[in-house]
Amino acid sequence: MAAAHRTLFSVLVVGVTHAVLAPGAEAQNQARVGDLVEVTSGLGPTLAEVVTGPDPSGYVVIRVPTGKEMPVNTQKLRLVQPAGTPNASMPVGEAVSWVDGDVREKGSVVKVNGKWCQVKTANATTVGWVECAELRRPGAAAKPSSPASASAGAGSAPLPKLLGNWENADGSVKLEFQSAGKCYISFGPMTGPCSYTPAATGVTVTFEGEPLRLVANPDGSLSSVNDGDGMMSMRLKRR
Repeated sequence: MAAAHRTLFSVLVVGVTHAVLAPGAEAQNQARVGDLVEVTSGLGPTLAEVVTGPDPSGYVVIRVPTGKEMPVNTQKLRLVQPAGTPNASMPVGEAVSWVDGDVREKGSVVKVNGKWCQVKTANATTVGWVECAELRRPGAAAKPSSPASASAGAGSAPLPKLLGNWENADGSVKLEFQSAGKCYISFGPMTGPCSYTPAATGVTVTFEGEPLRLVANPDGSLSSVNDGDGMMSMRLKRR
């Protein structure tokens, strides 16, 4: 896949991935179709499902929560659940609720893989994988859970002054807000000009046609917004 044609999402998920060897994996060809794996980047982890077994070079095809499929070397994956794990007793299509951070979400189960359920919000936007045991049917209280694509902050503060340089914790994502709605973004191997539109409590950054919504936090940082697209959360601070 040519880097110039990668979307913002696919680069954030794969482009800055650190090599994390799957536990107990002595050879690259131990990954199997149906495995649930964790892809770890500077922005945090996200769960994905192996849909095509490894080729001779050690690459598998994974499907992230948006439904997008992409090749990844197995050395960049951590095994979360092996294929063949018995499915939880949670019917597909079941109406459920769960708590994502401080926000109660409602939606339905679209797939079950072992003890993990893939869920969609009520407006049919994919949220990601949640442990089935953390889901509650209507009438039952939901307890806090940790979906793989949970957002990083509540975003309940006024938008701080944007002009200047912002970075995430390990410096793998950098964003420079310039005047006149212009900006420059760098994440992994991808860098380039972008544009931004501020609002009262957030800002939308657009890079190569892909929007990235950020909201302001009480500590003055900016956090990505979970729009149900499976993008990993990130928090940027002024440098």
